[in-house]
Amino acid sequence: MKSSCMLLLIFSNSTNAYHYPAFAASQQAISAEHSSGRRWKNRRKRQTFLPSPSRKLTSEEEVALLDQLGYVPPNICTVSARSGISADATKTNAAIDTSSKGIGRPIAIQSYPLLAQIVNKEQDKYNKTPFPTLYWLTCPHVSKAISEIERNGYVRKFQARLEDDASLAKKWWQCHEEYATERWGLLSESDREWLLSNNQIGGVDNSEQRKVDSMREMIQYSGVAGTDHRRLREPDEDKTNKDSSVYVPSVKCLHSHYAHYRSQKQSDSAVINIVGKWTHELLIEEFPDLII
Repeated sequence: MKSSCMLLLIFSNSTNAYHYPAFAASQQAISAEHSSGRRWKNRRKRQTFLPSPSRKLTSEEEVALLDQLGYVPPNICTVSARSGISADATKTNAAIDTSSKGIGRPIAIQSYPLLAQIVNKEQDKYNKTPFPTLYWLTCPHVSKAISEIERNGYVRKFQARLEDDASLAKKWWQCHEEYATERWGLLSESDREWLLSNNQIGGVDNSEQRKVDSMREMIQYSGVAGTDHRRLREPDEDKTNKDSSVYVPSVKCLHSHYAHYRSQKQSDSAVINIVGKWTHELLIEEFPDLII
């Protein structure tokens, strides 16, 4: 096998870990041009991760993500948004067109909130790190277009729009809260217990417990693009600060908000990510040839 080829990660029930089966040469060669894929491959030579406990991915989706990213994230749960069709649309065994005009190509994926690196399988030891990005934009064509929108100053414009409308600001808070709640709910029962337990690291330096507590805070409370909605919603002690009533979380990254918006399930109770919606409308207006 050529050294430049990317090795796709899949789950093996016999070992409960990711291994590296070979793909056809045409599929393997895709990742040679992806620097991120090469970096991931080099890192994976030294690491093995547990899979997401809710991983649902077809081989065609794996190949499409390999084309888009240069690798398949080990903590992926599922493809949460697709171009031109619903993410829940019936899947086929046909190859997925990942071009800018491809119908059904992945737009975003849902990611498991923890990465678990296997340290010692026999002793059941793992090095767990938080992964707070619940929805991740994967399509390079959409990502490039959103970067152009950001360069045109729309992060600042959207921020100003939120700060000028109290009703929008309230919904913006709720959107962050729902994002955090959904992420926490995606964890397996055992992972939630591990994060909540106060005596799980008995006999170990307290710094390790503080590390776990910090991970729990991040996963349980951070909103879209890492916004800590709980901390920002604490009452402003300085009552003379007249601007505190209109302060809203920073918009930060349009890519994250768009991935969230496209992945949201339509329901009467869900608070739509308004920044993601505004971004979607701009994409349609500014990039009419891009199928989203």
